[in-house]
Amino acid sequence: MVLPTTAHRMPCSDYLLVLSLLLLALLHPHPARGAAPVRPEEWWEGRPRPYFAHSPANLTVISGQTAFLPCRVHMLGDRSVMWMRGRDLHILTVGKVTYSADERFQILHSQETDDWTLQIQYTQPRDAGAYKCQVNSDPKIVRNVYLTVTDKRFLDGQLYKMPTTVKEQGEFGTHIVGGGTRFLQAGSSLALECVVTHTRGPPPAVFWYRDNDVLDYDSPRGGISLEVQKAGQQTTSRLLMSSVRESDSGNYTCVPVNAPTAAVTVHVSTDDDLRAAVHQGDLSGARRVLPGGSARVPFLLVTLGWLLALRPT
Repeated sequence: MVLPTTAHRMPCSDYLLVLSLLLLALLHPHPARGAAPVRPEEWWEGRPRPYFAHSPANLTVISGQTAFLPCRVHMLGDRSVMWMRGRDLHILTVGKVTYSADERFQILHSQETDDWTLQIQYTQPRDAGAYKCQVNSDPKIVRNVYLTVTDKRFLDGQLYKMPTTVKEQGEFGTHIVGGGTRFLQAGSSLALECVVTHTRGPPPAVFWYRDNDVLDYDSPRGGISLEVQKAGQQTTSRLLMSSVRESDSGNYTCVPVNAPTAAVTVHVSTDDDLRAAVHQGDLSGARRVLPGGSARVPFLLVTLGWLLALRPT
């Protein structure tokens, strides 16, 4: 028997090359004649597709505020994002372009983020409803965002309880008996009477103020008396102050709870003030308002003296 010599053996490198060619032929056979060429993207198994990131799907604003409807899309690639209004499927934006004549609608997007936020300025109650964020992939993907717009007028009137108004407690009227200005001599007494009329119940309380200071039994001044009388649809509050002085001058206000206020101005003068007024000639002006015509006495005496002088001897 003849044994193979070293000259008849295949080199190891050639052997490996033949095996490689066989493996390539098995793994990648030549396409049959007439077959469609393989597209480059088909070399990808599980090509990345766009998908929505988790973000709030319900948004509530008060009318007049700006609404921001979120839509975050990852792996968008060369696709585009479109916003539509749900109730009429009206296209609002495509990409960065706005297709609505309403200038309140605008898309917010920057290349650094995957956010495509729909902005609605000066929201109105009619803007409420569903909005669709859609990506034109194959198949298309859609995400709904629901907007609630609360009417601010309803919010002010219903959601928050407003302070009790005059109408809710009935109609009121407040006045202080006498004129709007009082002149007093120092040492005398001040008496003010405030009358409150009401169609329903009386006011819970009536307060008196001098300028910004409340007047009651415990006031540092002392000498203050308060009386309240209720009869039918009328409540009367009386303020009494003894031995008034110049520091008691000011604006006195009657303040019934849940009712209009009324005020008078009080001036307190001393004897020195009165003497100064006489020297300034104000006494003659005061004579013209004295009752019984006493201001005409000097004139009558002068006239009588003149007539007596003319009488024949």
